[in-house]
Amino acid sequence: MFRRSGSFVAFFVDGRMPDPRSAAFTEALAGQRFRSIESAASEEVSIGWVTSGDPTGDSFELEDIDLDRGLWLQVRTDKKKLPAVWVRIRRAQAERSAGRKLSARERKELKEALMDELLPRILPSVGLTDVLLEPKSGLLLLFGTSTSLKDEFQKLWFRTFACNLVECEPHSLAQRSGLDRDALAYLDEVAPVRWSDDPAQAAPAAPRKLVVAEQAPAPIDHDDDSDDGDNSDDHDDNEFGAGAEAEAMA
Repeated sequence: MFRRSGSFVAFFVDGRMPDPRSAAFTEALAGQRFRSIESAASEEVSIGWVTSGDPTGDSFELEDIDLDRGLWLQVRTDKKKLPAVWVRIRRAQAERSAGRKLSARERKELKEALMDELLPRILPSVGLTDVLLEPKSGLLLLFGTSTSLKDEFQKLWFRTFACNLVECEPHSLAQRSGLDRDALAYLDEVAPVRWSDDPAQAAPAAPRKLVVAEQAPAPIDHDDDSDDGDNSDDHDDNEFGAGAEAEAMA
């Protein structure tokens, strides 16, 4: 349904809204549905509700938004703008014909004439943003993080349901997570940690290298007059001496 990766912004619904599975809810969505600007002759933006089943915003069927535990909504944002390259081309043509630079008033009039001529033939850019609402907890996820999108979405939500959205942060999320009273009391005493703005101080220290000195092997005494057989005898004497000592102690 959603992208496998991406970012979202979490909100809590602050206030009362219609039952998400009632006719009043879908009627509220339809009241702020998306409206096309394909034939508009001016630069403008249109934002409104749609569903995955009908991205035009003409219908809002419950089966298109109901996911049992939550509701899947979509916000469509269309933007229509005159391409700057066309303004530069027509301006260059006009200046070559006039043999001089255009004044500020003439440039404005040229742009307005181009908008009337070209914008009705230009298709707007289309953006679809997913919204997931969990009615039981009042948690809402907006799958977009730009500041302009968040602002426009909060305005659209208020126009639709006459209630606000409060952006979540770690403290508010913890408060609504079902912690007991003692844990919540401890949470109120937690203070945020502010990291230094100085990059030199914020950067972690380089790891220290552990230097281990090599241990020199124990010196071995070599008797020039001894041979392998003598060494073997010494080894046997040590074993017998250790056994005799153990027997004496017993």
